[in-house]
Amino acid sequence: MLNLSRTALVGLFALLAPTAALAGYYARTTTIEIDGAPAPVDVFEPDAGPPVGVAVVAHGWTRSREQHRDAGRALAEAGIVAVIPDLPNVMDLWGNGSAIVDLVRRLEGGALGLPPVLPSSLVLIGTSAGGLATLIAASKLPDLAGWIGLDPVDRTGMGLYAASNLGTPAIVLLGGASACNLFGSGRSLAQAVPRLVRAKKIDGASHCDFESPTNRVCTTFCGSASRDRQLEARNETVLAALELLTASHHGHAAAAAAPPAAADDPAPAGTESSPMSAEPVD
Repeated sequence: MLNLSRTALVGLFALLAPTAALAGYYARTTTIEIDGAPAPVDVFEPDAGPPVGVAVVAHGWTRSREQHRDAGRALAEAGIVAVIPDLPNVMDLWGNGSAIVDLVRRLEGGALGLPPVLPSSLVLIGTSAGGLATLIAASKLPDLAGWIGLDPVDRTGMGLYAASNLGTPAIVLLGGASACNLFGSGRSLAQAVPRLVRAKKIDGASHCDFESPTNRVCTTFCGSASRDRQLEARNETVLAALELLTASHHGHAAAAAAPPAAADDPAPAGTESSPMSAEPVD
């Protein structure tokens, strides 16, 4: 189902691309308490029609929500509400995972002025160390539509444990091997995911191409960024989110439409029913 959905979505995305600039969105910055501490968060909402779903986007190590504003705009233009917080911890990546779990729970309850969100209508997206934090969170939230890792980095080994316990579908986008992604550690995470939809390498992409706008801090240490590669990574991210949300919606719709299992007729009073003693029927 996922592959068929992707084919249809690629065609739809290609048709909409020429008019994407006409698509509108609302952007706002607010504050929410996450794991007991206030955190600024950017919210990007489509300006027309009901949203396809919600994406929580997590930034990388020593980065901020500002590095994913272009992704927030692109997701909103595609009909997905993007929620992009500043993560509370620099070194405690497991703590960042817990903070994302708390944020998801709050969104389920209608936080940020949004309608309550069903887990099946929510995807987690994370870049670099944010990929690890969202992976940890997704491993604790089995009913999500999916997890998308953008050149995720696992410096401690905890990511492999979380990946092996991930219950949702996953898509992983990878850049070229470098010191900043531990020479391609995201590939090991992808291989450990039980329900991997695909892992795709974006040819020529540096670690910095998975955030936009990037800055000199990233490009100095992790390689130059290319607008073409940034755009490709962003488009692939939007397609991945649409694919996972569409598949999740279809799965739940199919389950809701399935007829209930027929209940066994109760045995007449005073008798016992046993498959071993039932008489054959001609």
